Amino acid sequence: MKETSKKTVPIAVFVILAFMVFLPIPFPARMIFPLAWLTLCSMFQKQWSLSMALFFSFCGDVMGWKNELIPQIGFFALAQITYIIIFCILYPPKKTWSKSVRILLLCHVTIFYGMAMAWIFPKVEDRIIAYGIAVYAVLLLGMCYSALRHRNVCLIIGALLFVISDFILGVHLFVQRIPHSSLYVMAPYYLGQLLLYVGYFSGRFITFPRPIYNI
Repeated sequence: MKETSKKTVPIAVFVILAFMVFLPIPFPARMIFPLAWLTLCSMFQKQWSLSMALFFSFCGDVMGWKNELIPQIGFFALAQITYIIIFCILYPPKKTWSKSVRILLLCHVTIFYGMAMAWIFPKVEDRIIAYGIAVYAVLLLGMCYSALRHRNVCLIIGALLFVISDFILGVHLFVQRIPHSSLYVMAPYYLGQLLLYVGYFSGRFITFPRPIYNI
């Protein structure tokens, strides 16, 4: 029972904190708590590279709460760089797809980048922000591709949800206002971060056996 609690408490608390974000509570800062919790959990488990990625994401959430877009982009860019280092350099995949599948995945990622930039980039009036978004999108999709190579279901779904969340946010901010945008942006974002966290430790969905990545 004690071991089961250790495995489920981090996820359960995160889900509760994330659910509270969508409740009509007059406390806007609650949006930063889910990533703060995941960061603390990974630090407690001494998974320092994951902690760094989550901490940069937490800082990005803080900047988003304060409506500081450029620092928000910067912190999330650092998070994506850290995830890329984790997935590609520190812990390259032990099992990956065939070369032809990897090329196909890379082509799909590249096409999506081109289509997204063709739609969003011209709508951004501030050129500094526009080029920052273009660079960030490269890093985001680089993280996504590096996660796809691992053949880990949690990593794959988590990375894709991260991309979906940021794409919806970009459309909402620069192309067309989306009703209930916070739900469509934050729900896949939180779930994506949680799955990246779970996938880091295990290829299963909600189990935390011995970490497959020992840092």
